[in-house]
Amino acid sequence: MKHNKLAIIGVGNMAKAIITGITHSNLAVGEIILFDRYPTQYEGVGAGTPVTFTSAASAKDAASRADVVLLSVKPQNYPEVLAELGAMPDCTDKLYISIGAGITVKSVSDALGGARVVRVLPNVPMLIGEGVSVVCRNPAVDAADFDFVCSVFQSAGSTVLIEESEMNRMIGVTSSSPAYVFRFIRAVCEGAAQQGLTYDRALIDSVCDMVIGSAKLLKGSDDTPDELIAKVASKGGTTEQALKMLDELSFDQALTEAMKACTRRAEELGKTN
Repeated sequence: MKHNKLAIIGVGNMAKAIITGITHSNLAVGEIILFDRYPTQYEGVGAGTPVTFTSAASAKDAASRADVVLLSVKPQNYPEVLAELGAMPDCTDKLYISIGAGITVKSVSDALGGARVVRVLPNVPMLIGEGVSVVCRNPAVDAADFDFVCSVFQSAGSTVLIEESEMNRMIGVTSSSPAYVFRFIRAVCEGAAQQGLTYDRALIDSVCDMVIGSAKLLKGSDDTPDELIAKVASKGGTTEQALKMLDELSFDQALTEAMKACTRRAEELGKTN
């Protein structure tokens, strides 16, 4: 199976992150064919790279010219796009990569006559080559196809292989969770501002560095999160008081419920598409 020509249907931020990874890697992708309802999305994409970029008049036009098709539209737009692609005489000859939240491999494959489909949950740190993408496939996808898809997402981060039954629950763990981190950073900055510190870029950067350093410490340590918390929170100290307040305000429970809400919405999207 050739992977030289890649069609991307829906050129939003995630698609652009994937493109950046591909164009800065050694992947043998010679042409990327773009289609988006808003052609302004193409501006600046792929500039200065050795990959040839072309645009298409429709989703079907893009897919018909490609070996591999990346479906990067919103979940609610899947039925329309799949109906259009399913009308292609050779739709089953393509390899499809689907990144729509809640959209199952089976629903895509069935709409495309039993085509080969890899489902991926990427996340926004792919924009800087630090993404985590969760991946699964249907049985029709062979090792060469699967290795290619994994290489695409590894070009902008790392991949985690799981069973599809776990995919919706993983959305709240890796895909949506960068927003939780950004929300945490914002809350720390706002808390600092309420105590008289200046909420500026320098403060944001300091908090970001704290988050990055803390994550690196945990990842590089044999300690559990609880063990590291205990090392920071000395008895009777300031951190202990802060953690008590987080407990009183049900910090952990709020995050757990947020993740459950994420999973429920993914399941709803899968049922309606």
